[in-house]
Order: sequence, then structure tokens, then C-alpha cells
Amino acid sequence: MAIFTVLGSMVVYFMRQSLDIFYRGTRESGQLDRMDAVLPQVRGDLASLTIPSDFTPPPPPPTEDELQRSGKTAPPPPRPVRIRLRSGHVKLRNVGDAAFKDYPCAYLAFVTTDASEWSDKFKRRAGDSPKGDGELKDLTPETVVGGDRETRYRPTGGLMEVLWIAVPSDLMNPPEKDQVSYPGILTLYRGFRTPIGDPEKSLLVPENFDERDEILKACRPVATGLIHFGARWRRTFATDWESELGVGLGESAPYVGPVWDSTRALEKGWPLHRGPQSLPDPSDDIFPAFVQLEATFAATTQFGAGRGEMRLTELAAVEGPRIKVSDPDKLMQPGLGRQRFLKVNGEWMSYTLRDVDWEKSEVRVRRGARGTKKAAHASGSWVYVGTPSSLQMRLPVYRDKYVLREERR
Repeated sequence: MAIFTVLGSMVVYFMRQSLDIFYRGTRESGQLDRMDAVLPQVRGDLASLTIPSDFTPPPPPPTEDELQRSGKTAPPPPRPVRIRLRSGHVKLRNVGDAAFKDYPCAYLAFVTTDASEWSDKFKRRAGDSPKGDGELKDLTPETVVGGDRETRYRPTGGLMEVLWIAVPSDLMNPPEKDQVSYPGILTLYRGFRTPIGDPEKSLLVPENFDERDEILKACRPVATGLIHFGARWRRTFATDWESELGVGLGESAPYVGPVWDSTRALEKGWPLHRGPQSLPDPSDDIFPAFVQLEATFAATTQFGAGRGEMRLTELAAVEGPRIKVSDPDKLMQPGLGRQRFLKVNGEWMSYTLRDVDWEKSEVRVRRGARGTKKAAHASGSWVYVGTPSSLQMRLPVYRDKYVLREERR
């Protein structure tokens, strides 16, 4: 009996080890599948990026003397440039749950060429008069899902607005009252709209998608279980992805960063900002040459992606270089690269394996990574660790510099 007991224990041990290896491999395979499915879709949209074909500056407004001599009234101001590239973070309005208040949602919005009008069953009917008392509609996820054979759409013009935005999953689909909210787990949404240029509905205007209901109408979910999504743009003047922001270096600033405003009129803190007069002026618009897409995927557990991971065991002060965690073994999960990342609430922190002290269950971190702000975090806050994924591409069309033109009268 003793011999069979020992043999049985050994068999159970080896079977358990084998099952652990099998389940670990299955989880890693599933994680890689998730990583391979998301960023290539964003890259596919950027592969069709378009920029304006006309960069002629608008005529200067007439002076008061010219108006008096001609007897005419002042003409209306020129319309804003329709084809833009916007990227950065937006904070959602009217958020009831305090856990999501002021949470920065990364987004990128741009215009793509759309040559599928004759092959798409919805776009093929664009411009046809609707039957009855109907009206032509914009082509959006909402009208496509709710449309029928009688629905008719406005002509696309061969262009489409595309929006990618990462929003807390529990904000878009609130959990039950007795369940815990995880503001760090994100769902990636994709939206599209054609024709472009509607100032009240355009996906290139953050004020049109800074509420939960607006996102649900304009977009559809693509992937969930992310803890980070974003893009870093790079100019031709920058030689690598670690260049400085280039503040104060003029038109040749080697900018690398997550913010981009091709109109140079809307992002006041952006180093390449010129002022509100640039909004209707396409002559000074610039579009980046390179982009690095980034996403970090939370590990999948029996509770869902990123749920039930790890918590802070002590208060993390704003300037505190060390944080204490409940399970330091989880810090081994990223596995890619020497520098690794973890997220507490909305703040990213970086660390290396040498910074982990298993005996004290703490890790030395660099605060405010990935452009986030340092903040204090209460004991019990969730700590998210995941597998990072990134890809770089040279944009098919770009306009990274321009020639200043004299004002014409």
C-alpha cells in the first residue's frame, strides 16, 4: 500500500504538471490570437489614409475700407478643413460612476479612401431617392444595422471618417450592483461615417463622441480585455521613436508623441499648434510620416480578461517610488522586453524584473509612464499587468512640411 501510494502520488503530480503546461500553452495561444487580430485591423484602416489634395490658402478677408467701397457685407468665414487626422485622449462627459470620472480614453480619428461604393450593397444605393416620406441617411454602424432594403444613403464621395477609441468596458456595459467595477479593463471600438464633414456628427470632432451613448451609436466593439491602446506619431525630422517633443524648434521639430492635430488649430498644448486661424487654412496642415500602434492585453482568467489579478496592499503616494502588491508573481506576466508596464487606475508605471522584491511583496516603479499623470492610489486598488503588442508602419501618404506662402490680396 505504501508503494502504490507513492506511485499514485507521483502519477497525480506529473498529470497535474502536464495539465498546467497544457492550460498555460492554451492561454498563451489564445492571447497571441487576440494580439494578432486587433492592431492589424487598425493598420488596415491607416493603409487607406487620405490627405487633402488642395493646399491653397483661403483668401484673406476684405478690409473695412474694401467693404465700404464695394458696398457689400462681409462674407461668411471659410469652412473648417474637412480632411483631418486627430489623435489624443478624450474624457467622457456625464459619467455617473466616480470610478470612471476623468478617465482618459485614447482615440485616433482620420479619413480614408473608400472605393467600395459599387461592391457594397448599402453604398451601391447611395444617392437613390427613398420611397415614401423617407430621407437619405448617413452611412454609419447605426443605420447599417437598423437599415432595410428601403433605406437609402447619401453619396459617399469616395471618402469615409474612421474612429478608433478605447473605453472602459464596465462603463459601456455596467455590471450588476453587487459586482465590482474594473475601470482599467478597456473595450476597443471602431466607428465609421460617410459622407464626411458634418460638423454636428463628424467623427473627427471629439465633442461628438465624448459621451457613452454617442459612442454606442457611432461605433461597434472590436476587442475587449485591453488595458492599453494608443498610437505614437513620428515626423520625418525625428530619427527614432525616443526623440524629444521638439518644443520651440519651429517647423522642423522632431516630434514623437500620442497627440496629433493635422489642422494645427485645436490642440493648444501641442508643440506644432499655430492657432485657431489655421482651422480653415489647409496650406499649413501637416500629416505624420510614421505611426507606432500599441496595445496591451490583460491576461485571461476564469473571471474574465484582467479580472481578479492583483491589488495594492498599501496606499501608493503620488511620488512614492515603491508600491506593495498582493501577488508579485503576476509581475512576471508581460514577458516581452526588458522594460515592463503595470497600470493602477489610470496611471501607467514601468519597472524591470530587478525592481521586484518578492520577500517584501513590492516593486520599484517609474511613475507617470506612457504620458499619464502621477496620482495617489488607495490600498485595494486593482493592479493590471498584461502582454504588450506593437507594430510600426510608414504611412502611405503624408505631408510633414510645407512652404510658407505670402498673403495674397
